[in-house]
Amino acid sequence: MSSVARLLFIYALTPLHPGAGRVVVGGGPVDLPIQRDEFGFPTLWSSSLKGVLRSSFELKAKNLQSEEEQVAEKAFVRAVFGPEPASLEVSEYSSAISVLDARLLMIPARSLVGVWAYLTSPHLLSYYKTYLEIASKYDPKLEGRLKELGELIKVIKSALEKKGVEANRAALVSDERCVIKTDERRVLVLNEEEFTAEVVKEIAKIWDLLPTDVEQRSLVVVTDDVARKLVKKSLVIQPRVRLDYERKTVAQGGLWDEEYLPQRTLMVSLIVAKQPKQRLEKLVQNVAREKAKDETKSNELKEKAMKLLGNLDASGIMDRLSKQDFTVLGGKETVGKGIAKLLWYA
Repeated sequence: MSSVARLLFIYALTPLHPGAGRVVVGGGPVDLPIQRDEFGFPTLWSSSLKGVLRSSFELKAKNLQSEEEQVAEKAFVRAVFGPEPASLEVSEYSSAISVLDARLLMIPARSLVGVWAYLTSPHLLSYYKTYLEIASKYDPKLEGRLKELGELIKVIKSALEKKGVEANRAALVSDERCVIKTDERRVLVLNEEEFTAEVVKEIAKIWDLLPTDVEQRSLVVVTDDVARKLVKKSLVIQPRVRLDYERKTVAQGGLWDEEYLPQRTLMVSLIVAKQPKQRLEKLVQNVAREKAKDETKSNELKEKAMKLLGNLDASGIMDRLSKQDFTVLGGKETVGKGIAKLLWYA
């Protein structure tokens, strides 16, 4: 096939900090906020996600034992992710993949009953629907899944619309595990906000449309307006401090706040792979020459690396990408942050 698309779900195993950079003085309540989309919801921009994937494969190339393996892996990185910045190859070819922004799909929210539940809204679900719609153009087998998700969103919107003016004080839940039942009504307390709960069992169908690795908790759906507020309250704000050890006081400029997506946050992206534009043999030859200055040695490395790479078409690229199942997003791994599971969903 000339192009292949695959959905990529990012599942936070520890809190994630896809940083947006330092806020200027007086610009916001958090010194180091996370990235947000045009509507204010947390996101991971495509450039950041692509950079994370590239770094993972570059690190793998450095750790390989044989020179021919290193040449093959480095050539794969350049063919798939594009030439290295500021190199002589920048104007010769481009990346063989298109990476879409990773959008928030559902986020853990504190619950008075059951500790926590997944929170989403029609708007957040529509991100997934949009990516499914694109992916189905490359793989018609996904049209059934797209139809199921579209029908589920319709059910949710209809149920919320029936609430009328009370919609912002109501929550649709997949089950009663997070619900407080009284004689008069069912109540849900989420992120210290109280809602009238209505069990809509059809909501649980979302789990059939997601990778099985995602923990299946109670799912709560609220209006988009309420979701924006609750998502913000779900984010983790962690104070950080750097000490002046001689004085035993906080170092100058050594007190700041960092914003994190909570553990088990689920985001969705889409990767499209196509045939590399650069002729693979030429690209491998360039990498081999960088590795071995001697022409004879570089030719030997090129031949061996070409055999290792095989036929690098769109399907081959996607197969190799999808073997990457863990990554570090936003750094902070030395303090136990940023570890995410990559769930490739065909």
